[in-house]
Amino acid sequence: MEAVQDLPLDTPGEVAEGTLVTTDFVDCYQTHYGRLVRALRLSGADPATAQDVAQEAFARAFARWRRVSKGRNPPGYAYTTGFRLLQRAQRRSARAAAAATAAQSTGVLSTGPTSAPTESAALTAVAVEAALAGMPPRRRACAVMCLIVELPVHEAAAALKIADGTVRKHLEEARRDLRAACEPPS
Repeated sequence: MEAVQDLPLDTPGEVAEGTLVTTDFVDCYQTHYGRLVRALRLSGADPATAQDVAQEAFARAFARWRRVSKGRNPPGYAYTTGFRLLQRAQRRSARAAAAATAAQSTGVLSTGPTSAPTESAALTAVAVEAALAGMPPRRRACAVMCLIVELPVHEAAAALKIADGTVRKHLEEARRDLRAACEPPS
């Protein structure tokens, strides 16, 4: 809220770069910012994420305000944008957590329990995903079935219609590839 009220105005209604700050945007922001944050919190966002997402939603609405203000529901644009941004953030966080869990189950990561994804966990998740994508199909299938789905070797072998020894060999190679992908650069 402070960002809109404390804009440096050269002349009434004009920002230094020449962008028009209309009173209807300021009114919309002041009326709906708190409501959007509360709605995002009710949707499962933590307080900081809810505020960040709401601010980004209003920044995007402001960038397009000339068009948005002529629509039927200008505040609705900010709400829709906010909920879409929250969905993206939640999906990104879930993918990073899944990749970190997969990396921990392979023995690649030996970190303790974490409450939030860290930068290193996110980088590891990306490295694991890239390593899995670069594996031959059968090795990747063995790795996913045994390391992520946690099937026993004999069940994975039966599902893939290959010998138990073949699954073990592919798992050994997959673990080697994952360790190499997740090692910090020297």
